[in-house]
Amino acid sequence: MIFNFLFWVFFVGIIVASFQDLKRMEIDDWLNLFLVFSGFVFIFYKAIFEKDISIIFQAGFALVIMFLVMNLFYYGRVFGGGDAKLLFSMTAFFVGASFYTTLVNMFTFIFLLMFSGSIYGLFFSFVLYFNNRDKVNKEVAKVFDNRIVKQGLIVGAVLFMVGLFFHLFFIVAIFSFVFIALYVFTKALENVSMIKSVPVNKLREGDLLAEDVKLGNKIIKANWDGLSLGEIKLLEKKRKVKIKGGLQFAPAFFIAFIIYVFLKSWLFGLFLI
Repeated sequence: MIFNFLFWVFFVGIIVASFQDLKRMEIDDWLNLFLVFSGFVFIFYKAIFEKDISIIFQAGFALVIMFLVMNLFYYGRVFGGGDAKLLFSMTAFFVGASFYTTLVNMFTFIFLLMFSGSIYGLFFSFVLYFNNRDKVNKEVAKVFDNRIVKQGLIVGAVLFMVGLFFHLFFIVAIFSFVFIALYVFTKALENVSMIKSVPVNKLREGDLLAEDVKLGNKIIKANWDGLSLGEIKLLEKKRKVKIKGGLQFAPAFFIAFIIYVFLKSWLFGLFLI
């Protein structure tokens, strides 16, 4: 039955995660730990009541796979830490009747998550653009003046000319121009809407610096891991610093979760043949 205990645990959990992400741009560790704990307690009880120890082995298999996926997405800079942990915390929800079904469950959800995230990200970007279109349009001109963009346009133009004789290069040129246009748009949008100056006393662990900050002979790097508490302590010598925001991705989890639950049978018909 679709609406079982795990459904309600993750349905409510993802809603809470979405509110946290939208409000504070972070997902609390306690919530992810609660989801992991609740899911695997349910798995153990199910194995006991159904007298089927294979469920525990399938859960362990799923746990290993999702741990690898979590790290791949985090260190590949696809997800932030909170989003990667949220995906991992959902492991128990994907445990199926066999190892193959469990694997299909996981990767079907991940595919839906990527699809939902793309649609949600486009919608989010266009909302930001229309709210700041005048500033973004001005910023586009500045980004176009970037040396790398100019070099990319020259390469694209050369490929286009070669493509008049060899059609394969024409296709590559078109993709090059599309990529450059997307880069310029997203970079301009980021500079206008996602980078802001904040007082140092408002910084939180995990905030992303928009640029390196020099403090005497020491440089605090703007990196993917975000600020540590020690780095925030050092930054107290500054009044303000620039931090980079991003897409609050937890709502995409909710969209993917709903699609997965209600289209599960149909999706399985595509894979389990």
